Amino acid sequence: MRLIILLLLFLSLGGAKVREHTLENGVKLILKETKGRGIVSGVIFVRSGTHGEEKRGLTNLTANLLTKGTKSYDSYRIASTFEDYGGSIYSSVSDDYLEIGFSTKVEGLREALVVIKSVLTEPLFAPEDLERERKNLLQAVRSRRERGQELATDALRRLTYRGSNYEVLPIGTEEGLKSIDRQDVIKRWERILRGENVVVSLVGDFRTEEVLPSLREVFLSVPAGRYELRPKEVKMEQSRLERVKRPGSQATVLCAFDAPPVHGEEFFAFKVLDALLGDGMTSRLFKELREKKGYAYAVYSTYPTRLTSPRLIAYIGTSPEKREEALRDMVELVKSAPVEPEEVELAKNKVVGDFLLARQTRLRQAWYLGFFEVMGLGWRTDQEYADRVRAVSYQQVRSLREKYLKIHHCVVVEP
Repeated sequence: MRLIILLLLFLSLGGAKVREHTLENGVKLILKETKGRGIVSGVIFVRSGTHGEEKRGLTNLTANLLTKGTKSYDSYRIASTFEDYGGSIYSSVSDDYLEIGFSTKVEGLREALVVIKSVLTEPLFAPEDLERERKNLLQAVRSRRERGQELATDALRRLTYRGSNYEVLPIGTEEGLKSIDRQDVIKRWERILRGENVVVSLVGDFRTEEVLPSLREVFLSVPAGRYELRPKEVKMEQSRLERVKRPGSQATVLCAFDAPPVHGEEFFAFKVLDALLGDGMTSRLFKELREKKGYAYAVYSTYPTRLTSPRLIAYIGTSPEKREEALRDMVELVKSAPVEPEEVELAKNKVVGDFLLARQTRLRQAWYLGFFEVMGLGWRTDQEYADRVRAVSYQQVRSLREKYLKIHHCVVVEP
């Protein structure tokens, strides 16, 4: 296992150096040169997400419309600029940022950047596109009520993140989506597209000196300034349980536990603890709840990286008649199951291995560089991540178990 991880580390880094440039308007460029088959990928992050949304779903709808047409290019031309070289372009929103990602061949990069400049500075936000995307999103919001895990996820967010932007998924609500008009979209894009909010990461077979002038030309067109994010900390003060009724043959149990913030060494140690508890078939939750007790159709835990209000989320899907025992035993396992040294070492290997496997494409390498930067951890975390996880000790993991995971918020979706 260790040999495989070392090989993945060598392949993912490849001796490549990363360079950072900050433009006069505040846009940060992160450039990583590679050697390969002439591919280049990039991700443009805009710090925003759902922070400060007046209408739920507005940023997500805005992102969906960015690649649907500009004053200079229709949606077909935007897509074909990348697809003609075997690449692609996308836009999406998470809780804390909006992103635009793309891949192309090196020879198509200049043309791609011209299109991206148009996407950033002159999106059309056509009324007919807005209505089509609104209809699609409304259907997606409604369909979530028909699936137990998604219904539980939405209910848990309302319970554990109440009063913050994390209370609602970026997809939004029916009420919010129905109330959005074109002027709302225009104003939202104008508010969040500010130089100090933008991080651009580019990875590929280019020479920095050759692409930097084109990058400057494109991204200096972003207005200077900053869109202030004011994330609200929602602390877990007491354990709570909510039940949601839904017809069906399966019960879903989803719980949030208190966890450490993303900044600091506790972050890496808690990633290891999360993997030990709920990552894969060797995890404690899988072995105890599925293999030994036969509760689960599926079981896992995750520790999402967010700007504030950190949580560990644990999930189990089970039969309705086993839901009470599954809930009780999952909470008990997360809070107080013993931690063994050999489990910590196995979990560290899983965290490092998963991270390196996730970075095998240039697009994912670009994504991680920009993600760590936009989340306030700094892009160098991408290079340090594996070593910082390996440095986690058994005692650190054990002390985190004792320090956190004391309070839980749970949702049970049941017939």
